[in-house]
Amino acid sequence: MATLADRFGKLVTPWVSDAQGSLGVMHADIKSRVPGAIAAGPAFTVLCYPGSIITVHKALAEAKAGDMLVVAGDGDEKGALLGELMSTACKAIGLAGAVIDGPVRDAAAMRDLGFPVWARSVTPRVGTNRRVGLTNVPVACADVVVNPGDWVFADDDGVVVVPLANVESVLTAAEAADAKERKIEERINAGESTIDILNFRDLIYPKSQ
Repeated sequence: MATLADRFGKLVTPWVSDAQGSLGVMHADIKSRVPGAIAAGPAFTVLCYPGSIITVHKALAEAKAGDMLVVAGDGDEKGALLGELMSTACKAIGLAGAVIDGPVRDAAAMRDLGFPVWARSVTPRVGTNRRVGLTNVPVACADVVVNPGDWVFADDDGVVVVPLANVESVLTAAEAADAKERKIEERINAGESTIDILNFRDLIYPKSQ
């Protein structure tokens, strides 16, 4: 039987976004730092003070395999909240991926490592704030409220959060959208125009009254 992660992995974020009326989509500045990566898992949330990389270290001591690390850094650019060694630790733990509302560093090494990371920015400066924040609490990350256990799905298009209570219905709707898209592609490849397939002809070329 397919797991939730398996089902998300066969989709793309646009269909999941559409399935919940464009809700739950993180700010467009949160970009994949490992092109081609796809990841999905339940959120392990991290609430950081500015540059509080120590809070992310706390999370790495508590998160479990399959979790998606969601770090609410409020977009602050004082210092990176994840780098090569911490990404290595994430991979060793078996985390599904990491979403950072703030900067990361060691970008080339991160790409080589292949651990899926989405972040707002990149900087060589390390976070040095030693004030410890909170883990596994509700957070606001890149314009989206994320609760521990909500499902986080990310690919090259961005990051979408699905409330835990809605996961099954959203997945079912997204899978239906994907199947519909495949049929439309077949019709396009057979020579049909998109304006006819989508019933736009009369809107684009209205009949004279």
